[in-house]
Parts: sequence; structure tokens; C-alpha cells
Amino acid sequence: MERAARLPTPRVLILKADRLYAEILRQHAEQVLGRAEVIIVRTVADARNLIGSEPVDLFITGLGDPLEGDAIDLVAQCLQPPRRIRRILVVTTRREYRVFAALRTLPVEGVFDTAEEPSSAFPGVVQAIMEGGRYWSSSVIRQVQEVASGPNALIRILSDFELVVLSVLGDGCDNFEAARVLGLSPATISTVRRGLHRKLGVQHRGALVRMAAQNGFVRFTPDGVERPGFSLLASAYHPRERRRRGPNTPPAA
Repeated sequence: MERAARLPTPRVLILKADRLYAEILRQHAEQVLGRAEVIIVRTVADARNLIGSEPVDLFITGLGDPLEGDAIDLVAQCLQPPRRIRRILVVTTRREYRVFAALRTLPVEGVFDTAEEPSSAFPGVVQAIMEGGRYWSSSVIRQVQEVASGPNALIRILSDFELVVLSVLGDGCDNFEAARVLGLSPATISTVRRGLHRKLGVQHRGALVRMAAQNGFVRFTPDGVERPGFSLLASAYHPRERRRRGPNTPPAA
């Protein structure tokens, strides 16, 4: 009698800065997958290096931890061909507008809201996703829908370009620094800033910074300012900018 072929060992990558939380996720994954090879990393750079070296069957990641990098942009890059990750499961408690706006554009297999669902439900989610299904927490689906449907939704009020500029101005920089970052003129930034003040109903720079931070376009960390999903956000603007400037003009930095 022929011996049954041995199935390959599933490879699971967990990106979480919180060591205890990462260990809990590892135990849940092993509960479902048994002999899986589970690797835990705590920075975006480490995750990117590991993904580049070998394909991953399941990538479990948070979005709001101090990961020394942009997890939203990493997820977006992992979804581009050639795709080296078979399935992605986002684990998050974030309630920021920017996070839900990003999730709205990212076709990941799963999003699990640990603030709304018990940890005991997590193994079932892993099982469903590894069997080819999808699972998004109902609270996340509701929030993603509200991102675009509300009368005050930023993506209804502001253009893609204005959202990019808001992400840069959100750290409190002046027009000259924002112009340097975006490769534009200070006069252009000044014009956009006035439009942002008018559309968002704010009167001064500090109020604009607060609004950017409250909505998750910037995060102030001990290591500096982060702009979650900035590359993903800018990619919606750059293609139109290239068409306006000409196909051989490089995009703004």
C-alpha cells in the first residue's frame, strides 16, 4: 500500500509589536493548523524581509501597533502581483477613519475586530480563511460602509489630492516643507490649505492638525510622525497627476 503524500507545512507570519498578544495569536493559529510553522515579527521591515525570502500561507497583522513602519502600505504591497502571501487576516481595534478607508480598498480575506468579538471566535476565523473563505467582522463592515456613505465623509468632501496634502500638513509642517515632500510649489500647497480649512470648517493650523490626527491620517509616536497608508493614498492621486504632467514625468516624492 502506497504511503499517503505528506502535505506541506503551512507557513504563518504574525506581525504584532505586543509580545503577549502575538503569542496568543500564535496559539490560536496552532490550535487550528497543528503543525504549522508560525513566525512572529515585530516590525514592518522584518515582515517585508521574511515575505521576500519565502512565500507565506497566512499573514496575520495588526494595523495600529508601533510597528516601526506602515502596516497598511505593507498589506497593499503584498496584494500586488506576484503575490507571495496566499491569505491575509487583519486583526485590529482601530477606530480611525483612515484605517477603515484603507480597508475599503484592500481585498484582504479577513478582518477581525478584537474590540467587538471574543478571542474564542478567532480560531474559527482562521479555519474559515485557510479553507478558502472570507471573514470580516460585522462591526468592520458597518464602519467601512459608513466611511463613504455619511454626508460628512472625508472622501466625499475632499479630493484624492486634498487627502494626500492633508496627510502631509497633518504633522503641522509649513507650506514650504509640505511642498518639498510632495514635489509641488509652496503656492500650490497654500491654495490647497485654504481649501482644506474651508471644506473642513477649521480656522487655523492647529485645528487642521487635530482633525488629521483624529481621523488617523497622522500618528505621533516616540519615533516620529507616521502617515498610515500614505503610499496607498498617494497612488490614487499620482496616476492622474502623471496624465496631467505627461507620461514621462516622474511622480512627486
